[in-house]
Amino acid sequence: MVKHFGMSMLVVLVGVLFSSINAEIAEKDFVPFYQCSFCLATVDKVLLDQQLSLSKACESLFPSSICNDMSFPVTFTVGHKSASSRDHCRVLNKCPLESTLPQDPLVLSSNAADIRISRALGSKGYDKVRVSVISNQTIASSIFGFQAQFRYRWTDKYLSTDIISVTPGQKTHLSIAGNELDIFLPKEGAAVRGVIIADPCFQSEWIFCIYHSKFSMFDHMTQLLNAIFSHEDTDYWQILGDNFYDQAGAATSIWFNAISSATKSRFFATVPGNHDFWVNFSPQLYVPKDQLGNGFMQFYGQDVIASAKGAPYDFSRDPDGAGKGAENLPTASNYFFYNKVGNVGFIGFPGAHSFASMESYFNEACTWAQVSKPGTLLLLGHWNSDGDGCDSDATVPAIYQKIVAMPSCAPLASKIRYFMGHKLCNIATEANVGFMVGAQDMSDATSCGGAFGIPIVDTTGGRFKVYYFPIAQANQFDNYNNILSCIQSSGVSGCYHLATLWADIAL
Repeated sequence: MVKHFGMSMLVVLVGVLFSSINAEIAEKDFVPFYQCSFCLATVDKVLLDQQLSLSKACESLFPSSICNDMSFPVTFTVGHKSASSRDHCRVLNKCPLESTLPQDPLVLSSNAADIRISRALGSKGYDKVRVSVISNQTIASSIFGFQAQFRYRWTDKYLSTDIISVTPGQKTHLSIAGNELDIFLPKEGAAVRGVIIADPCFQSEWIFCIYHSKFSMFDHMTQLLNAIFSHEDTDYWQILGDNFYDQAGAATSIWFNAISSATKSRFFATVPGNHDFWVNFSPQLYVPKDQLGNGFMQFYGQDVIASAKGAPYDFSRDPDGAGKGAENLPTASNYFFYNKVGNVGFIGFPGAHSFASMESYFNEACTWAQVSKPGTLLLLGHWNSDGDGCDSDATVPAIYQKIVAMPSCAPLASKIRYFMGHKLCNIATEANVGFMVGAQDMSDATSCGGAFGIPIVDTTGGRFKVYYFPIAQANQFDNYNNILSCIQSSGVSGCYHLATLWADIAL
């Protein structure tokens, strides 16, 4: 692995061993690249209690084996009062210089407005759309019935959101806070195309993103999406968890600031991954500043099961209140959704919650789908295997097996397919049924690691097809310029000759 990185910090990182911690953590080949995050949490602790040494502060948070391998100095003097934990960790050679990002664009601009367009729950009607704006203040608009500062995490942001009605098959123009958007919802049952990825990473604020420089991930991913949606042949895009490996929210805002209005006007959906709850990938490595999915659920402004009770989200679980800790997560209702675009139905769920806590939601979703009659029904989740905060009954393959046997879902079994991330590969895992789309900068120590590519789901011509565009493979090939140029000129559907066909089956 080291030959791919080209950074001096890896000389230190590869020496960090985890031989004596829990096997779930020890088997992670990328754990040595978490030392910046470990250092930040440790220094945070020392800044709160300067009687603690770095080693003692570390051991109050993490297994002693991690702290031993961090090799903190015996003495540590807090520097200037304005110095941050990141400043100290850079001096300690635990965080790379590049780990300081530009400031959140929502903070820099007094009128910044980041728009999110998502489908309303299927039960609310096909013509319903949720419109959300993330900003640094409330937005003056009659559209929004809910406007509030983020609660618990990422509290420098504000959410304005509500459901609107649109006419399928016609464009709906919106003017919001100086942003002009045209929303187009295909007619129900129409053939559609969409982009589905997982685990995108472009920065090393906490976790070392191995290929972000090699693949120019920030520029290349945003340029590809903007090129795709500059044409009208693609209708939706989705991210299946571990969204930018972001604890504090600034990196996420920076990425979305580079997304065009045309891209933002298409229907977006996402489900949380383990890094969206715990930046260090596992509840066993919880730190007090973990967002625990709170920033995530508000930033993406989706229409979820929780909205049935009035407010768009259920804020009943304060991550810093009673029961404070790694497992004090918002309820599953804040992430679970089901909806439809054209002839494709979707069910999205959070794998950090048990199947039992979501079983009634799956019943509701399948009952709706039986009436809605999508040509295919895509199950969207993050975890391909258990561990890292996911129980064995809540992985995507396990949920798939459970729901196809449920009375409410069984009549749809031949239509249900699944997409997932977590394992950092882009591969078809089950012929015409299961797909893994997690290789978007991070790497796995497997034969499919070190990849970067974009899958397109296409239901035109009465068939379910998945085309995979292989953008790059570490030290093997780089097709970025050819693929981007083709998409810019011909749209993604005009460039399938540059893609690999993963699936092709009649609807």
